[in-house]
Amino acid sequence: MRVTHKGVAAAAMTLAIASSGLAAGPASAQPEFTSAASNLNRFQPTTADAENPPFSDVAIDSQFYTEITWLADNGISTGWLQPDGTSTFRPLQSINRDAMAAFMYRLMGSPDYTPPSKSPYADIYAESMFYKEVCWVASEGISQGYVGYDGSLLFGPAGSVTRDAMAAFMYRLAGSPDYTPPSKSSFEDVLPDRQFYKEISWLASTGISTGWTEDDGTKTYRPNESINRDAMAAFMYRFHHELIDG
Repeated sequence: MRVTHKGVAAAAMTLAIASSGLAAGPASAQPEFTSAASNLNRFQPTTADAENPPFSDVAIDSQFYTEITWLADNGISTGWLQPDGTSTFRPLQSINRDAMAAFMYRLMGSPDYTPPSKSPYADIYAESMFYKEVCWVASEGISQGYVGYDGSLLFGPAGSVTRDAMAAFMYRLAGSPDYTPPSKSSFEDVLPDRQFYKEISWLASTGISTGWTEDDGTKTYRPNESINRDAMAAFMYRFHHELIDG
């Protein structure tokens, strides 16, 4: 399955936003990915990589080592610089919404984009880390924040991203492709009447997410769990290789 990204037109802001912090993305055709996104390097672990890994807390036998190192190799994640000069990825830490915006922006080749001088969100400022990336995610209709108690529009940059929300974000990142979900769910814990059922089913259909096989042989997605940074790396890696470079 191959799609390209031309840039999704910005959707109008609306206060009718789901409590999860996701807004409905714009209706669009299959996107066209930037050439930069299409030309991200592939990566295969080598002995040299094992001796000099990009992150000191991600060993070569770690789950998603290839995917995490691919993220570093392509500049999608730089991790945290430590006092001893090494970098850490913190794979089991939940990914924050602002970091997710930065990952997605870089995954798409860091498209040419000038953020507005006035922030679209009450909790994001021009000097905030990832201000440009958060504004880009909003302008593309991938996420438009949520309404706070005082009626202001918020992004919640330090909030963690749940797995069901991530499915919706990635579906919109792909341009909200035409897709009809199955009448019977692939996952025991995601019923057809659930919010983001379509997006979760789409994620499974592309192979971006495989979920968990439980002891009784059933498959689960665990939609309410926060997504860890290592799983986010796997989603990004599969998104690129299945949809852009597949």
